[in-house]
Amino acid sequence: NDSKALMIYIHIPFCVRKCLYCDFLSAPADEHTKKAYMEALCREIHEKSVRYKDYKVSSIFFGGGTPTAVEADWIRQVMEILRKDYHISEDAEITMEMNPGTVDRQKLETYKELGINRLSIGLQSANNEELRILGRIHTWEEFMQTWKLVREVGFTNVNIDLMSALPGQTLESYRQTVEKVLVLKPEHISAYSLIVEEGTPFFDWFDEEANGGVSFAKEVADYVK
Repeated sequence: NDSKALMIYIHIPFCVRKCLYCDFLSAPADEHTKKAYMEALCREIHEKSVRYKDYKVSSIFFGGGTPTAVEADWIRQVMEILRKDYHISEDAEITMEMNPGTVDRQKLETYKELGINRLSIGLQSANNEELRILGRIHTWEEFMQTWKLVREVGFTNVNIDLMSALPGQTLESYRQTVEKVLVLKPEHISAYSLIVEEGTPFFDWFDEEANGGVSFAKEVADYVK
């Protein structure tokens, strides 16, 4: 087989609410904006395919943002164009990034039907106070509802994202998060440290505190009220 390997990343920059630490290209948007972006994305995927006729796609990754924040029909359209215009390996890994609270059973069943065979769930912490400080839209309980659905629908290759070095986090609270997640037996865990990036509320608040201004903890408390 003379085909060259190709890995495809699909960026969907929409989210329900931007997290306080996030510097990715992402933001909430209305349905009109989502429609305009997804139509342009579908056009581009189709038009670029002529360059890759000699390639075999080994993996596809839907990232963001929160790709599950758009209607499942848009994901269907993207997958249909990919299957029509690209040579996708039978054993290609196709991943959907998602956040708890942004999927229901119907969405998950649609993803499965479309051949998406791996999910990556942004949990970050099992501690509700830590989630609140991060500006996350979900609780541990909502994550567990999503997790139950994911397994019931039949996904058997699932990653859970965890984050350490959170404001107010202790070694013990991080250990509790890890232990709670290990009990679930996900196929993979991505464990990474918080990085305070320029251009985020976290960066501004830490900077203000460092310069003798309002404390970071108070800024967070005022924001999440």
